[in-house]
Amino acid sequence: MNTHQPEPLPVSVASRCIQPLLDVTEATTHGEKACRLGDMARLGHPVPDGVVIAGNFFIETLREHGTQDFINTRVRGLVLENLTEVSDASRDIEARIMDITFPAAFTEHLSEMASPLLEHGPVAVRSSACGEDSDDAAFAGQLDTFLGISNLPDLGNAVLQCWASYWSHRALSYQLARKVQLSSMGVIIQKQVDAGYSGVLFTRNVQSSATNELVLEYCKGLGEQLVSGEITPTSLVLDPDGKILNENANANASLPVSQQKTTESDSSLTPEEVVSKAPIAGGSDRLSPLLIRQLAHKGRQLEKQFGHPQDIEWSVDQANAIHILQSRPITTMEKPKPCVIWSNANVNENFPDPICPLLYSIASRGYYHYFRNMAVSFGVAKTRIDSMEYPLRNIIGTHAGRMYYNLSNIHAVLRAVPFGEFLADSFNQFVGSESTTKNHESPSWKSLSRGKFHEFWETVFIALKAAKRFRHLEHGVTEFEVTLDEFAKDSDPVQLPKLNTQDLLLLWRRFISIRSNWTDAAMADAASMIYYRLTGSFLAKEFTSDGDRAMVNRLLSGLCDIVSGLPTEKLWDISRSIRKNAALTEAFSQESPERLWQRIETDESLTEIAGELQDFLDNWGFRCSGELMLTTASYQEAPSTLLPVLGSFVQLEGPSPREHLETQQQLREQTTQRILNELQPRWAIRCLPYPRKKHVASWLLRATQRSVACRERARLKQALLYSRVRRIALAIGDRLAKHNRLHHPNDIFFLTHQEIEELLAGSSMLPNNIGELASLRRSELDSMSEFTPPDRLEIAAGEYWQPHETAHTDQPEDGNWNDGMGVSGGRIVGRAVVLTSPDQFAEVSQGDILVTRQTDPGWGPILFLVSGLVMERGGMLSHGAILAREYGIPTAVAIQDATQRIKTGDTIEVDGDRGRVEILS
Repeated sequence: MNTHQPEPLPVSVASRCIQPLLDVTEATTHGEKACRLGDMARLGHPVPDGVVIAGNFFIETLREHGTQDFINTRVRGLVLENLTEVSDASRDIEARIMDITFPAAFTEHLSEMASPLLEHGPVAVRSSACGEDSDDAAFAGQLDTFLGISNLPDLGNAVLQCWASYWSHRALSYQLARKVQLSSMGVIIQKQVDAGYSGVLFTRNVQSSATNELVLEYCKGLGEQLVSGEITPTSLVLDPDGKILNENANANASLPVSQQKTTESDSSLTPEEVVSKAPIAGGSDRLSPLLIRQLAHKGRQLEKQFGHPQDIEWSVDQANAIHILQSRPITTMEKPKPCVIWSNANVNENFPDPICPLLYSIASRGYYHYFRNMAVSFGVAKTRIDSMEYPLRNIIGTHAGRMYYNLSNIHAVLRAVPFGEFLADSFNQFVGSESTTKNHESPSWKSLSRGKFHEFWETVFIALKAAKRFRHLEHGVTEFEVTLDEFAKDSDPVQLPKLNTQDLLLLWRRFISIRSNWTDAAMADAASMIYYRLTGSFLAKEFTSDGDRAMVNRLLSGLCDIVSGLPTEKLWDISRSIRKNAALTEAFSQESPERLWQRIETDESLTEIAGELQDFLDNWGFRCSGELMLTTASYQEAPSTLLPVLGSFVQLEGPSPREHLETQQQLREQTTQRILNELQPRWAIRCLPYPRKKHVASWLLRATQRSVACRERARLKQALLYSRVRRIALAIGDRLAKHNRLHHPNDIFFLTHQEIEELLAGSSMLPNNIGELASLRRSELDSMSEFTPPDRLEIAAGEYWQPHETAHTDQPEDGNWNDGMGVSGGRIVGRAVVLTSPDQFAEVSQGDILVTRQTDPGWGPILFLVSGLVMERGGMLSHGAILAREYGIPTAVAIQDATQRIKTGDTIEVDGDRGRVEILS
């Protein structure tokens, strides 16, 4: 091993080699540790006062005594594999250095500089080697520090010992292992802190993929035992603000490891409750929350100032003052994994609760084929589709059992086709999600290009294929409806108990085939997304005033052929029939739903109303909140749950839902005519042969309205399909439970669709343990269901959200309002009613403003009652937004924490044009 040494100075530096720590600026002269301490002191950080012996005195002393030649000889040829030789060389060098006698000039200089420090108490003598702390290596614990030095003779001896640690067994081994070399050594002499606590703070958690976690380890007293590993410290994982995310507390942190005892006394307390027991540093085994927050703040400051995650040594004195003893870059950090953006925008509308394994397996396969088949239908080249395979296979995922879009993968797929950024932005508007940055490792339109000429014709081909598919959109949706109606007929729940397992298997396979060939319905989604974005962009360029801000939303209101509103109309008609019967009307306000349903079924005088209700259940009873969840019973299975909704309608006076729609239709037609008139060109140029803005706007509006209507038709049939699949699954579960494969029929929801098919086909590998597997999954899902992750997650690839993780969101400056997205125009002031479930229907009064997290088709009847709508989640084409536009209800979505900010009874104003909500009183 060779060590490079700078040339010695020609004149002795013994009488001028010590400088105040505050003046140290050169790492090559005084070492990285001393230089960093000087930097921190000049930046105003609480660094103990001290002086530094320069490294050039170290070099001169070794050469004048012939020691350097001796050292060069002993270290030459050392290899890490021969630790005995390394240890022998270290011991010989230490003995030679400890025989050195300092010149009188240095002893006087040392006395002059160090005596003021010794007058205040003991000092710490610390090694500061040149090359000790860098981006490639950190000699933490390799070089020695000596504490409790209280006189000049001991101080001189401690300096020699620091020099000797330059060639300690640890330091030599580390240099050989990391292939790095020290070049010189300074020595720091500092006031010793009377420490109540000491420890280290890592501004990056190297054990986690999270980039915003800090790790704090500490013990009572001085930190030498902690650094040497003699004790097990208290260890905390912190967020950037110093909030405790996780704690591994050690009540005996001041004792050696061999003497420590474990305790369970605090096992039931949260980390914050445990730490809050310690109001001051010196009188408790734990740091106070205030000191922890202060340390976290110091750590963030140092990382920002030095531009690299830091490993910080610190002490807290008996007066609770923090002292920074050292800060070095963390050198063991792995290259961070790429982050994935997860969003539950739109999926939370369809799947508001934790989903079962059966639904996840269906949805995962379904989304893969949804996007892939759409790419095939649009004529995307096979090479491009093949390049999308990984993101297509991972379109969705779950966190704490709840479904999330993998937004990074969806955007990667969209960016691999022409106009990728436009499509990604349109998707964000469509579902109400956020944008993501480009992943340069994923294929893109340009990266897969075979030249501009080929790129041009490929774009033209895809555009023509898309136009053809959109032109035949209604035909495709009609075929989709026929397919699902046939399946619904063949899977009538009344007939399922009569079918054998092989008949059920055939139905199961038919369903999987339908779900894997969703292209006709997917085209309605794509057309709605693209046409809505094109219409909005076109009109935004032509009409720029504030009054025309929500132009597109107004032009999509009052579409009387939207099937989503039909259940509400049918309920209204039934409620009018009920109002004709005074006794039954009174019973709706007094009797329980179960007793009332029994009365309607058995009372011969109510046969006509019972028939109307049965007809509603047969045709619309599958439309309910959570209709796609599989685990949620529909109105068809539990008819009495429909009666509270119907009861609210019975109490209503005024115009019917159909009359509301017709009024909105008239307003829409008037607005449309005004828009087209304003786009009419001047008479002098009407004869010129180019597309008129009026014609473009008219065509875009018709295309958008038609595609939205088709999308709602497909969505209705999807609800019917899933209601049938639920009943088929329960029929299969009943068979498996009777054969003791499952403990209960609804355990079927905790198997995947592949496992169910294998069981019925006789190809399951471990059929006898499938019941235990279902129970294990049920237990795991139940344990996760108590947690609700944030709506948007940014997590390293391959990682999962953990309950202790926190999401930092920007809070509005004014606590009375928040800005979101306007999806249905108009402005309304009214009483707020905050609901978390449509089961709370009875709490709504006509004219209230509904405030909720999200809506699905089960909320449809409620929307007819309210005068305004505020949602925490949703996009332009979410179900609640579509129905709100139908009824002309001012609506704002993406209002952060609306259900917590707003209380039932508050008077609020909703501006559906600007997406703003304001609490008035």
